Amino acid sequence: MERATRLRRYLRKDYTQVVEFPVEIVGRDGLVRRYSFDDSVRLYQRRIHSAPMRYDDGDLVDAEVRHCRQRIDQLRRSYLEHFGWGALRDGQLGGVFAGPLAAEIAAFLRRAFAAERDGPTSLQLTLVESGVGETCYLQCRQSGRSWLLYVWRIDGEGPTGAREAWRQAVTRLAIAPVGETVERLLLASDGPELALVLAGAGDWSGPVSHAGPEEPPTGADAPDPLHAGIRALYDGHATHALRILEAGLDGQPARLMLAQATALVALLEQAPERAEFAARFGRLHRPTDPLLAYLLGVALARQGRLEEAAGVVDETRAVAPRSAILSLLLGVFALREGRLVGAWRAFSTAMTADREPRYAARAAGVMRNAMLRWAAFTWSGAAAGTFGAAWALSGAPAAGIAVVCAGVVSVAGAAVGLARTAEAAASGEKRRSVPRLVSLELLPRDREIDQHN
Repeated sequence: MERATRLRRYLRKDYTQVVEFPVEIVGRDGLVRRYSFDDSVRLYQRRIHSAPMRYDDGDLVDAEVRHCRQRIDQLRRSYLEHFGWGALRDGQLGGVFAGPLAAEIAAFLRRAFAAERDGPTSLQLTLVESGVGETCYLQCRQSGRSWLLYVWRIDGEGPTGAREAWRQAVTRLAIAPVGETVERLLLASDGPELALVLAGAGDWSGPVSHAGPEEPPTGADAPDPLHAGIRALYDGHATHALRILEAGLDGQPARLMLAQATALVALLEQAPERAEFAARFGRLHRPTDPLLAYLLGVALARQGRLEEAAGVVDETRAVAPRSAILSLLLGVFALREGRLVGAWRAFSTAMTADREPRYAARAAGVMRNAMLRWAAFTWSGAAAGTFGAAWALSGAPAAGIAVVCAGVVSVAGAAVGLARTAEAAASGEKRRSVPRLVSLELLPRDREIDQHN
């Protein structure tokens, strides 16, 4: 019911209206909050990144991602309608300077020239180069001063080598000295899609910022790696989060929840080898921890080492027989091997065990429903076959044989579908109505973190 309600809610959204800024957005807690253009776009970008972690259902993930992308386009179109000017608003320059992405450039220039009397609207923009990145010449009509704006599309949709070209340009400009004729870095910004750099010569009275995510500090001032990693993850920087957690695990190898979080985030990042290392590292100190055994089993399964994965889970389940997550994984392995009774029992255990994440019971329920659909197809196919055989014996051989064949095809199709469901769950393949075996619900909770610290 919740799934159907969510899908219908997505279908009722209207993305054609022009929104006002700051924009009001209803949070998951039901409260309405006001966001600037930059903050609202980043909010939806984080939701896109975390959608596969927040939802187990592939249809819900696709609907959430589609909704967030349409909302981002709506926000950008609205921003250009309210605050765009000249060539940016009209899309005359082409490339990244045309279409909704021009709103990111307009917002960047408004931040850069906020201290100017006329803001950026007095700037005349001229595209001077287009290749791996795009270079735009900016000139103030009143003062005659000029700057260069460099823009790279870094989300994979732009030219090859854009990300490397951006980093090289930032490195080159950042070390340039202040001088009347020396081009140097003035302001830089990067997001999931665009990287922008404003460069110029002479004095600069505008804002200055770094050009990318900061490296985590070290020493006594370093934040707790578990808190910092989880914060980075929820901010949409999963790769950065994994680096923080792995560095933290190197420094605190006996910390259980750090090992759990590291292995989990590695699996979310499609890095099963790194997840295996983190889980094994944690098991050196906590060999019977069910979550570490589960994450190690998933990591091994995604590398095709199913027998080894089953052995790890069986070994830990001997000391934790009522673990829902271990029962869930064993059920998937049993179903993949065609052991239907064993799979059903394991999924049933996962749905009734105590003190486990609701995620395990929910995923087990999805897998049991797949088995029930298979059983329904099998019974209907068998009934059709029986009816067809009786029909053939009663004097209508052609029609009876056709019905028997239809029944056989139905049973065979259901069996193939069930096998593919189990295979997709074990390998992490994204398929409709197949639960993902890794979820953010398995992350250590704040209360547990506080108790551990």
